[in-house]
Amino acid sequence: MEAVLNTKEKKAKQIQSLLKVERVVVSLKANIPGKEKEIHEAYILLHIFSSILLNKYPEARLNVFNSPDGPYCLYTHIKEDPHSLKRAFIEIEETHPLGRFVDYDIHCSDKSLSRSDFGLTNRKCLICEKEAWVCIKEQTHNPADLTMIVKDNVHYYVKQVLEEVLVKSFLLELDLEPKFGLVTKSSSGSHQDMNYEIMRSSVFTIVPYLIEMYEVGYSIDDLKVAFDRVRHIGKQAEEAMLKNTKGINTYKGAIFLLGVIMTSLGAFHQSKFSRDLINIIQEMTSNILQELEGKADTFGIKAFQEYKFYTARHEVYYGIPSVLEALSFLNRYKNRDQEALMMTLIHIISLKNDTVALKRAGSITKYEQMVDLISSIKTFNIDQISQVTNICVKENMSFGGSADIFIAALFLDLIVDHLA
Repeated sequence: MEAVLNTKEKKAKQIQSLLKVERVVVSLKANIPGKEKEIHEAYILLHIFSSILLNKYPEARLNVFNSPDGPYCLYTHIKEDPHSLKRAFIEIEETHPLGRFVDYDIHCSDKSLSRSDFGLTNRKCLICEKEAWVCIKEQTHNPADLTMIVKDNVHYYVKQVLEEVLVKSFLLELDLEPKFGLVTKSSSGSHQDMNYEIMRSSVFTIVPYLIEMYEVGYSIDDLKVAFDRVRHIGKQAEEAMLKNTKGINTYKGAIFLLGVIMTSLGAFHQSKFSRDLINIIQEMTSNILQELEGKADTFGIKAFQEYKFYTARHEVYYGIPSVLEALSFLNRYKNRDQEALMMTLIHIISLKNDTVALKRAGSITKYEQMVDLISSIKTFNIDQISQVTNICVKENMSFGGSADIFIAALFLDLIVDHLA
């Protein structure tokens, strides 16, 4: 209790010091019941609502503090009128699914603005309809029950966001056309056994398994143990995919790559955002290249052993460099329109890391010729892209490995404002 009181006193002094040079200081803190304030969910809440603030007020400067009273953020350099700020944050607290679990406080030189300044009642208890301060004072509820409400709601929201972003990432890739032999809404491309509906159905089949992989990363401390577990889940996802498609491999590579990313994201959240996501990926997969020296029971292993070709195992071992390169290229564009998406896919293909395309080509020479043809598209020209796509279909070429990289880059692009 003394440590908590000292923290609150220290925070008040920090705010007063900042107000000597700032017109307004905004503080953000998670409402965590009970004695244990530094739970994982507190950090997830702070990240979510800090992202909301920074997107709304990009000029704001952020300072993050850890304390026995839980983590908190202080924001300065916001030029908005204090009363307008408070109204905006009250609306977020009232309308966001997790808004009741955080407090945005507005501090000015003469006072801190409260809900009562705007004719609003105090926040309600998480369990009953009484005002929260009444239940706290009377110790009406078991703190463990209150904490579980916070955890359950945060977990439900995170899973919901992850599911939505995963599906959107897959569909952004699937809906892009024309696309160099890959399946689109209007064409099966070079895949006579596939169509748009089969691909789309596969997405909804495998996404729950990817969510399960996130949960493994979030709940298991040992990354090697977590990786072993998610590879088993990955095989289950493949089996479900093949059952759904009647034996057609639609997204095996994506299951592997996104499975590693999802597991690492879970571990990142478990670390209270203290570890680097890429370092987690590298640590978790640090032994994976040993598999390339064994029996060549996949084309990826065969491609490495015969040609020293870069494989999906290299991609995760080195910390998803192709995905990050694709994300960096995508960020050159302000909008996520057809031009941005198409030119990013072309850039990914130009990296020449696609074992799926190599297998279809049948030789390194033909593979490189087709990649060079696609890479010759330097500006967004739909007629040229259509012509090259027709050649890819005629040559039975398709770039599934590049599509997997593309989907992963889209996922990271979309999730960054929410949970990463």
